[in-house]
Amino acid sequence: MTVHRRTAWLYLLLLLIFISLLAWPTFVLSSSVLSYITSDAWQLEAWSQVPKRVLLQQFIHGYQQSLMIAGAAGVVAVLDYLLMSRLRITWWFSGILLPLAGLALAITLLPSVPAAIPALVSTGLLLAVAYRLFDLLFGRFFRRTR
Repeated sequence: MTVHRRTAWLYLLLLLIFISLLAWPTFVLSSSVLSYITSDAWQLEAWSQVPKRVLLQQFIHGYQQSLMIAGAAGVVAVLDYLLMSRLRITWWFSGILLPLAGLALAITLLPSVPAAIPALVSTGLLLAVAYRLFDLLFGRFFRRTR
């Protein structure tokens, strides 16, 4: 294998892991911010009343429950990179599949919960921003050419 090909495989693996690990905290953050904006932030006020140990256990439990969807988000990010990042013109659109996947997930799996659409789309947007930052930082450290 050439050095460029090994770097490409390393990049894809790190991107998959990075987006998968970041998916649940990003969803919690975007849901909390959206609920705060819409004045439906009763859970934020309840955080001061619940012991921190219980909050951490609930967060970890949510992390475990979302592993399959988080892994799928990582796969979507890798597919997005493979489809969009080969040419300079399509690089401007890289990351667009993440919010679209959030929208598709909300429409297909959660049609009875209309509040899930903004939360999942905003999570996809935040993950797309993280993906773009990861792409820029990885390119700076490893001096990849497109």
